[in-house]
Amino acid sequence: MAITVTWATKVINVPQADLTLVSGSVYELDLEQFRQDLNALQASEEGIWADTILEHNTLATVSGVTLARLIEIVNGYTVTFEDGQYAVNLEGANSNVADVTNVNQVSIRSFNTAGLVQIETPAAGLNTEQLAMLRYLWKKSGADPLNRITHYATEDGQDGYIRSEDNEVDQTHHQVDADTVTVTQQ
Repeated sequence: MAITVTWATKVINVPQADLTLVSGSVYELDLEQFRQDLNALQASEEGIWADTILEHNTLATVSGVTLARLIEIVNGYTVTFEDGQYAVNLEGANSNVADVTNVNQVSIRSFNTAGLVQIETPAAGLNTEQLAMLRYLWKKSGADPLNRITHYATEDGQDGYIRSEDNEVDQTHHQVDADTVTVTQQ
């Protein structure tokens, strides 16, 4: 079964089979794929005459930060998920899908946020080579990247240190600049 639109009533029908199972009774709707499916329906012979289903603002870079896409269902269209006792996570974009969903037993989980950004690099601000070096430093020092790094580098690229598993400060000198990560012994 596929996503359909009842054009006369402006209802977008989403079957459970078109959702991605996350675990148990939790599913995911990829909003970018949803947008593409709706655009295809809109361009079909049945939908070409109908009011526009959605507005889309693609990825936008503002001050060096790539903001996530925005998908908005417009012109009175509503969304109905196949009835059942399950939850749907709306993923991959900010949207108003939860606001225009027809209420039934399905729980809709929207993750809209003003701070939703698109991450293109493996770690914030690091290129692949820098990330590889950081992983090397974590491994070398025995540091836990989730909670044991006390200081790596200041904003202006000055020296930084990594705290090891036994809570001793690693005596390796770490120098960071805009292009490279270098390691030298002190």
